[in-house]
Amino acid sequence: MIVFLGVLGLLVWLAEKYSMDHVLDGLDFATALDKTVVEPGEDFSWTMTINNRKRLMVPYLQMREQIPTGLVFSENGENVAAKSSGDHLSVLYLKGRQKTELERRVLLKKRGRYFFRGVSAEAGDFLGLQTALETYPELKEIVVKPAPSGWEELPRLLGGYAGEYVVKRSLFEDPVLIRGFREYTGREPLRSISWVQSARQSRFLVKEQENMTDLSCTILLDVECRDEEREAELLEQCFSMVRSICEELEKRRIAYDFQTNGVIAGAMGNWNRIGEGLGPGHLETVLEGLGRMTYDCRMGSGEFLSGIRKGLRSGKSLIYVAPDRNQDAAPYLSSLEERSGRRLLALYGEDV
Repeated sequence: MIVFLGVLGLLVWLAEKYSMDHVLDGLDFATALDKTVVEPGEDFSWTMTINNRKRLMVPYLQMREQIPTGLVFSENGENVAAKSSGDHLSVLYLKGRQKTELERRVLLKKRGRYFFRGVSAEAGDFLGLQTALETYPELKEIVVKPAPSGWEELPRLLGGYAGEYVVKRSLFEDPVLIRGFREYTGREPLRSISWVQSARQSRFLVKEQENMTDLSCTILLDVECRDEEREAELLEQCFSMVRSICEELEKRRIAYDFQTNGVIAGAMGNWNRIGEGLGPGHLETVLEGLGRMTYDCRMGSGEFLSGIRKGLRSGKSLIYVAPDRNQDAAPYLSSLEERSGRRLLALYGEDV
């Protein structure tokens, strides 16, 4: 009997030791997001896949997922993170050769870059007396765009600025102006015939068109801020204003480019300019860049605006966005107006 108990004890000890040594072997963890760029408050799928590739079961597995601050469940608005740790905890039982997927619908409310950084896994041994801990680092990024600006004065200011263009027509109207009508010679395309005027005059008349000079715009985002206490608030206002300006230009089919002295970090590279363009792809590039922007400044306002002046062509429209008024920047803004030959529209976050 003693021998039997001794053999049984030895077998249990060996099983315990083997379980402890290999309980985390063959476990794979993978985080997946169904979107990489989202709107504030837009829900997305966050999935954790756990794969137990070995035949041995895992009777107790606790996962501590490292998640971004501010992540909430979309169905009830509750914080995903555990209050005590700031991570998300899950407890599982895995059979041998079992693959499990945990899908959650979540959202983020504020602009910025957010990261899912992998898992710390704690697994119990054969008898449940001990645990083994291992970390599985990973990096998944999601970018939240800035929200549209809620500044009620912005549409009026843009409309007033637009009214200074040729023949007081809005910048946001048809870029081709009708200068008058002349008799049809047979060489013009049929689409140029004005059927209304032709009917009135009882002869074919074609439209004489005049293209408005340079219906394109440069948006300048200057992130140098003098008010350190309100810096974050003011810059967030600027990011939202730039978004609303771009969306209005898109709606009116006005091509635009974007330049900034801010820092746009991450997978897009540390760039500071998006060339002239139009369309959903162009807009999304700008919005992702705004979502990735930090509060850092690469250069002062003077140096930034001086560089813009060197490459500025005559007749170019300019919209300048900054967190607050900087008297040092005023001479450079005047110089840009002189160079372009058009009044520059300046918008400030402190006015919102």
